[in-house]
Amino acid sequence: MKSRNLFLAAAGLGLALSGGLPAVATAETSGDVSVQDVHRKSAKCRTPEGQKINISWGDGSVTTTVYYNNHCNQARAIELEFVKESGERFNKCFVAPARTQGSKKIGNGNPNKVSILGASRCP
Repeated sequence: MKSRNLFLAAAGLGLALSGGLPAVATAETSGDVSVQDVHRKSAKCRTPEGQKINISWGDGSVTTTVYYNNHCNQARAIELEFVKESGERFNKCFVAPARTQGSKKIGNGNPNKVSILGASRCP
């Protein structure tokens, strides 16, 4: 039995070296691939009691997509603060409708601060 296994292993090695077996696909990555951090926040609802709005977003360099799941009976505003290279701060805001889940893509990347506002509209 051992000699048979040895023979089969040698035959397989010979086929692999001679090109008789298909090549195995490999994936290579460049050195500039990085893992983006995912951030999460939640806030309590006024009603129904015990429910929350949950949001998450990543550190995108060009855009930021905020995913939301609003279990509240009221809409909630979500505000993102960005900082330009000059140090100037500016905000982008959108409203997550009541009892919905979805996402919003913002045309700026890597927010400095993300807040779930108590109001149902943007300031």
